[in-house]
Amino acid sequence: MKIFGKNNDGGVFTTRMVTTVTDIIVKKYIKAGYIAPDDFEDYKQTIIEKYITKRERIESLYDNRAKPETYISAVLYRMMLEILRAGSTKEKHFGEYETTVLKNGEGHQVTPEEQLIIENEKRYLEKVLSSFGPETPKVTLLCKMFFRIRPTELDLEAYLKKKPDSEILKLTLIEGNELDKDIFDRLCIICNTAENKNNKPDAVRMYVGKTNGKIINRLNLNRQTNYNEESLAILFDMLYTDKDT
Repeated sequence: MKIFGKNNDGGVFTTRMVTTVTDIIVKKYIKAGYIAPDDFEDYKQTIIEKYITKRERIESLYDNRAKPETYISAVLYRMMLEILRAGSTKEKHFGEYETTVLKNGEGHQVTPEEQLIIENEKRYLEKVLSSFGPETPKVTLLCKMFFRIRPTELDLEAYLKKKPDSEILKLTLIEGNELDKDIFDRLCIICNTAENKNNKPDAVRMYVGKTNGKIINRLNLNRQTNYNEESLAILFDMLYTDKDT
């Protein structure tokens, strides 16, 4: 799709970057039940058109403090929320996290107070992950891939309990446009290798679903937050995008 005219990749954020991130965002909302699968192209086009109208201002406000992919993701997530609200579409409550992280984008300068909340939430996620004990390496690796974050070699080594070979490393490549089925097929091979089992991808899918539920429950337990799978995905991205690169 050409969205920038002749010099479509002349700006800070390339056509490929914008369209890839938009695809991921819309698919996540489809998966969560916010919008119908048949509306994928409509929502994608609406976000991109909204981006085009504000492109100059968005680029002028980018100060290189965050990776371009992180910055544009925050901008496009915010646009998606604005579109959903404008259409009175079913919306789950993102609680405190929505009022901090999700507005970190288009023109918004994070205050020290907001940054403190963000850092606290990231540390709390790390604490929740560590609460899985011996399962923490498996939980971290599977959730990263489910949320389209490539695991590190150290993640693989911790789960496999040995150095990963080149074939296993290839399975962790994230293209950004894979269906969940593709991810679970690859995760199944990794899990069976690590645990010397012969499980099916559906067993991995069920494990990830239950594990995400446990993480969300632990994040929200006795706290002023209301995480769901979408805000959990953003928190994972905020925690690991900079740490792993």
